[in-house]
This record gives sequence, C-alpha cells and structure tokens, in this order.
Amino acid sequence: MHLQAFLFSLVFAGWLVSTGAPAHAQFYELDGTYHCLMQSDPACAVEAKLLPQSPPSPRAFAGPTVESVFAAIRAHKLAPADMELLEDHAQRKEPRAIEALAWCKLNGIGSPPDPIAAYLLYGAAAALAVPKAKANQIAIFETRMTQEQRQDLLVILQTIH
Repeated sequence: MHLQAFLFSLVFAGWLVSTGAPAHAQFYELDGTYHCLMQSDPACAVEAKLLPQSPPSPRAFAGPTVESVFAAIRAHKLAPADMELLEDHAQRKEPRAIEALAWCKLNGIGSPPDPIAAYLLYGAAAALAVPKAKANQIAIFETRMTQEQRQDLLVILQTIH
C-alpha cells in the first residue's frame, strides 16, 4: 500500500514537471528569495507583502553561565567576568557557587590564593549543609594557612561574632 502511494506521488510529480508551466519565484524559498533580490519580478512584490511579520528576536545573552564558569574553574582559566558571576551567585547564598568560590580562593584560580577567604567561604557553605565543607574548612586551617594567617583569621572571627 505504501509503495503504491509513493509511486503515485512520483508519477504526479513527474506530470507537474512535464506540464511546462513557467515557474514563478517562490519568495518563501531560498532560491526564490535570491531571485527576488536580484531581479524585479511582479510575483515577488505580491509575495513579499504576504510575508508574515516576525516578532523581534530577544537579544541573546553572551556572558558566562554558571555551567561555563564551572568548566573554566576545572580548566584553571577563570576570567574576570566568570569570577564576577560566581561572586554574585555566592552572595545569593547558592551552595554550589559558594563552594566553587571557596575552591577558587584557596587555589588561586581567577585571583591570588587567599586561604582566609576560602576558610570563611567554606564556613558559609557548611552553614548551608554543603557536604564536606566543614572538613575542608578545618583542613585549610590546619594545612594551608601560615601562623600569621591563622592569627589574622582569629581577629576576623572575633569581629564577626
């Protein structure tokens, strides 16, 4: 049954081609559009008036996304716009952003290493129940801070509380 319908369509298409009727430019097809741009054809003017008005397209956002920022962190190539987006999301108390920003601050990705800022950020992540954030905070204090940085952190913690 499908073969008969296909053969009928093929025969019908062949008959249409063999009728020899002059083809008019189809404005809605690429070839027709090109034809209408290159030559003046009355059929083009009529069809152009029928063209539906398309709504203006919204401007595409070309800046970084959270996922592109995470990819940049993995590649250790965080741009200033990436860091700005990450800090903005961290200020909104988004756990993944806070943890990622802490990692960047600790390892100097996108900015110079800052174990004190990383410690504080991991503390904020722990308050939002991010797994292992508290353990990371302790590890930073014990292994990544100098004695002077620990003293500075204690002063900061006293002024916060």
